[in-house]
Amino acid sequence: MRIVETEINDIPNLNLNEEKTNLANNIISYAYPLFKKDYQNQIKEIKTLKKSLVNKKEKIKEEKTKLESLLKDFSKKDKESQLLKKMGKLIQTGLIQETMKTEMIVLLKSFEHMKEEKIVSYLNETIRIISQKFAKT
Repeated sequence: MRIVETEINDIPNLNLNEEKTNLANNIISYAYPLFKKDYQNQIKEIKTLKKSLVNKKEKIKEEKTKLESLLKDFSKKDKESQLLKKMGKLIQTGLIQETMKTEMIVLLKSFEHMKEEKIVSYLNETIRIISQKFAKT
């Protein structure tokens, strides 16, 4: 095939920039529907991922509050257990008098409604009594 060079322009000399703009618009109008569909799919996917992220964050917050409350309950139960063990030690060693037994019964019945700080103070007092007894012997 022979290529013949001529002085005839393929694009009219009227306005070269305008012809370039028209050509670009034609290409864009042809390719736009293809990109639009993919773009819309990407936007949908991003929105679903954002919703999923928000839901997961909410779930994490809920689980965190549940875990914090369980940890607080466990801490209180642990202190109660320690206090009961120390009180048992007081009873075994014979340090408790008959008048104190009724007070201990009332204390044991009211464990559920006590705050953790009060239980800790009772525990510390019990430990102090036990340590004084064993320090004397």
